[in-house]
Parts: sequence; structure tokens; C-alpha cells
Amino acid sequence: MWPWAHLGLAYVAYLLVRPRAWWRADRLTLGALVLGTQLPDLIDKPAAWVFGVLPSGRSLAHSLVFVLPLLLIVAVVCRRRARREAGVAFGFGVLSHLVLDALGPFLAGDYGELGFLLWPLTPPPPYDEPGNLGELLTAVLGTQFSPAFALQLAVGALLGTVFCYHVWRAGSAGTGDDPGRRRRR
Repeated sequence: MWPWAHLGLAYVAYLLVRPRAWWRADRLTLGALVLGTQLPDLIDKPAAWVFGVLPSGRSLAHSLVFVLPLLLIVAVVCRRRARREAGVAFGFGVLSHLVLDALGPFLAGDYGELGFLLWPLTPPPPYDEPGNLGELLTAVLGTQFSPAFALQLAVGALLGTVFCYHVWRAGSAGTGDDPGRRRRR
């Protein structure tokens, strides 16, 4: 799944689950959501494809063995700093990434492909991975421009615009204020 798809779907789901976030989420919370949706790929893909220190682009940071302790640490830190909602958004982003990556294999009945969820306790699934950064860029740039890909880009652009507007109107990190709803003194 493309990065913008992870972000767009997680953002819509986050607003559906936590509708008050449209008015209350500040920039730190929205940034935590963005980071959470991208973190598994930001760790695993370079570590496997570029540096060769992981067996797959879906292994360490895609594993619940790594993710659950990480989310516990983030929750404790955010709670101590009175930034609970940022911790919730981060956790939502990471977990939505894993759900979206697991959804296709699950629906297809390819349960062996879900091994990444418990790596290193289970082997990572075979994963069509480029051998190096050059092959990755060639694969991305060589993507066939199909109607489905065009639709994905259009939906991504729409959700990206809504998200950018949300970030713009969100109060600065730490305040949770909505600039359009501030009281005059």
C-alpha cells in the first residue's frame, strides 16, 4: 500500500472513531497520527531493502512483538506529558497500518502471509521486495498508470487537501485551541 493510502484511510477512520478530533486535535496530535501511519515502513523498508539488516520490508516494525511494547512506552510518555490524545493518535496510526497491510492477505485466505504480525516468532512472509534503492525507485517510477491508480491518486489528493486544511486550522501544539473558535477577551 502506498504511504498516502495508509495516511488517508487512517485519517478518515480516526475521525470516524474520534469525531471530536476534527475540532480538538492540535498539530502535535495530527503529526503523531501521520508518524504512526508511516513508522512501520520507515523502519522496515530501509532496514531490509537498503541496509539488509532485516529479512523483510514487513518484519520488525510490522510485528506486534515490537509494536505493542512501543505503544505502551508512547502511552506512558504521552500521559506523563499531558498529551494523551497524541499518544492515542500515534497508536491508531501504527495499528491501522498493520491492519491495512494484513487485510489483503486475510481476505484472500493467505494466512501464511500474516507471519509478519508475529515476527520473529513466525517467519516473515515472502514479499516482493526490490534488492536495493535503485530497484525500488525503478519499481515506483515504472508503475503502470491505470484507472485504479489514477483514482487512488485523486482520492489521496482530496484527503491530503482536507488533512492540510485540518492541520492549518488546528491550534498550535500544546494548546488544542481551534483558531476559528477562540473567545475574544
